[in-house]
Amino acid sequence: MRILKYIVLLLLLLGIAFIVFVATQKADYKIVRAKEIKISKDVVFSFVTDSTSNQDWSPWKSNEATFENIKVVPNDSLEQNISISEIKNESLIRFQKTKNGVLLTWEMKGNLDFNLKLLSVLQGGVENVLGDKLEEGLLNINNYLTKELKTYDIKVNGAVTKHMTNYIQQIDTCSISEFQKVSKTMLQNMMHFVEKNNIEIVGLPFITYENVDFNNKEIIFSMCVPVVEEILTTPGSEISGGHFDEFTAVKATLTGDYSHRKNAWNKARNFARKNRFIEDSYNGKFIEIYKVSLPKERKPSKWVTEFYVPVKKKVYIPKPKPEATENVNTTPIENTTTKPTE
Repeated sequence: MRILKYIVLLLLLLGIAFIVFVATQKADYKIVRAKEIKISKDVVFSFVTDSTSNQDWSPWKSNEATFENIKVVPNDSLEQNISISEIKNESLIRFQKTKNGVLLTWEMKGNLDFNLKLLSVLQGGVENVLGDKLEEGLLNINNYLTKELKTYDIKVNGAVTKHMTNYIQQIDTCSISEFQKVSKTMLQNMMHFVEKNNIEIVGLPFITYENVDFNNKEIIFSMCVPVVEEILTTPGSEISGGHFDEFTAVKATLTGDYSHRKNAWNKARNFARKNRFIEDSYNGKFIEIYKVSLPKERKPSKWVTEFYVPVKKKVYIPKPKPEATENVNTTPIENTTTKPTE
């Protein structure tokens, strides 16, 4: 019996000694991991710095960690505070262009709580605990971008009738490179405005293009939500009412990420030219409709976007009689419009 007591006492002392050993381990740490991703630097930077995308690549579960963007240096770096189990850690991700894509270098530093100290002791050091997490996060970014963003399909549906629509809109101007990020934020703001004001909507959000300036790489566009009746708002309001009448359009459907928008627009426009249509922005609008999108669907490969190019049939002037051919222009009558994408 006495021996058993000694064994229990010895185990208790060893336990206390182990707890003291863990507690006295070095608290501060700094870890660095890097990975090359064979995707355009602009695309990777836009994805990682978008605060809504953290849940798509974070190596921690949503209830374990929260991300806060502190400073974003365009096409260079992202500073964040990452709170893991309520312990704040400083994070810095650098973006360096390479021959094949971009090199992501992720640095994280902070102070370990007792649980992380314990894991570090049991797993051979903090490098094997948090270092593995950083590697997992970088791999998640790579997998998401290379698989989700490259998987897409485009179908040209042909000429359709776009029916009359009333809508509310928010007009904005941004650079072509920032369009995806800005439009996504505007869509979320517009849906919040609709819910807050109990506005009845009769369809899905869409974008109309006012102008695309390729010289200055600038887009003027409207984020729209269809409503039952045309709404009047006070002058100077960010939100205003809009309306378009029924028109003919060539429709294309993109299943996949918005980065393939340009290809979808081009296919719709090529179909129009081959089928003797000319673009008609006077009677119609260039429209994108988000059939399946954020926030309901997180995977870009499953997003569905419809594209509408306003058109009308080409009109030819009848050939004049031979004796009256002088000074007659037989060129087809066409109008020109600004291309709605880069």
